[in-house]
Amino acid sequence: MAGAASTERRVTRLRSRELGLETTAAGDVASDDPGPQRKKRKRLQPVEEEGGSTSAEVAAAGGGGDPPARPHRFFPASDTVIPSRREPKDRLTARDVASTPDKVMIKKAARSVVAIVSTKPGWKCIDRCSGIVVSWNETTRLATILTSSVAVCDWGALTDPKPKLLVHMPNKTIAEGRLLFFNDNYHIALLEVSSDSPLLPANFGSSPKFGQEVFALARDEESSLFARRGTVLWQEPKRMQYMYCLTLSCKVAHCGTGGPVIDQRGDVIGMACPAYPDILPISILQTCMEMWKKFSRIARPVINMELRAFELLDVSHQEEIELLHNVRDGFIVAVVYDDSIASRVGISQGDIIVSYNGLYDFTPHKFEDYLLSLGWRLLESPDSSWKVSLELEVYDPRERTTRSITFPLEFSDVSEDEVCIFTFLCCI
Repeated sequence: MAGAASTERRVTRLRSRELGLETTAAGDVASDDPGPQRKKRKRLQPVEEEGGSTSAEVAAAGGGGDPPARPHRFFPASDTVIPSRREPKDRLTARDVASTPDKVMIKKAARSVVAIVSTKPGWKCIDRCSGIVVSWNETTRLATILTSSVAVCDWGALTDPKPKLLVHMPNKTIAEGRLLFFNDNYHIALLEVSSDSPLLPANFGSSPKFGQEVFALARDEESSLFARRGTVLWQEPKRMQYMYCLTLSCKVAHCGTGGPVIDQRGDVIGMACPAYPDILPISILQTCMEMWKKFSRIARPVINMELRAFELLDVSHQEEIELLHNVRDGFIVAVVYDDSIASRVGISQGDIIVSYNGLYDFTPHKFEDYLLSLGWRLLESPDSSWKVSLELEVYDPRERTTRSITFPLEFSDVSEDEVCIFTFLCCI
């Protein structure tokens, strides 16, 4: 009976009505047995949402449903490094290297970029600049680094016979470098450094072209990477004695002197020169390095003139020369040094060199390449005069005549910049 009563209690009123078992209205009889107790549901407290509103208010506003569960926060161990967002160390680098293809290319090229800090005895800093890895010997673990001569020179002369050179690698290791060679006329220096980890030599491309888009890379003493995007300008360098340099549209980073200038493929096409945003073309760099490697010196041409390329004049100046003198290309003689060979053979300011040894390529750095090739032949020959005859065709705008001149071109293997030294001595 007790089991039957229990079963009856489990029959719902709705089912009782359907079976015809209920005889009285639900409100007429109250059962003494409350039946099985129901679980009481806990009332959820309103959860405050972002902005100050509660979940109840959100539901009232039409956002029904239970509030979302709060995500669990993960607290890493103190020795775990988790990459996170940070402000760029150099905003110009972040601006100039923004696209994924550029980032991939720059990171690959930057493997060959190091930082160089040079000091005198007593740790007096000479300069901070960048360098380019040009060779790596897996057997000896030695690398050759190309950098600017400002790391070891001041006012054209070597600052210290044995400067202390610290090379900061891309992986943040530091090694001491040894000076192999320098030539302050071309602003270059070669260092040798020993490294436990292998260094990646740079890929060399062709010399820069006017209007070409390039990147100038640099690294500081913390091994941080810097980059600047610019173009090669159709204009002369500020210092005419370095007419073979090309001008950049952007300034290099503060530590960028001696760093590589690369093209869109990541190939090195030049080196950033000091003081001005200029590029020393890779063709001249390679010739100097190969000449030193083979002959232990560089035969540098000494013309004792400052020349201006016709193609880099402004268009109105070009038109004026063409209409008055029928000259469409060449080198305009801007300065002739006193008591020089140029002055002795009759070359004057304003003359125009319209050919040299039968050649008509008047791009300044290509002219320097040609003169360096003559110096190479000189080093290979037994001739000790250190002079090469250069056949010039020179137009005289005053007489409106063209004459042939045999120019005895001199060469020098002096590493120090004699012009810069002379300027310094005149200032003191």
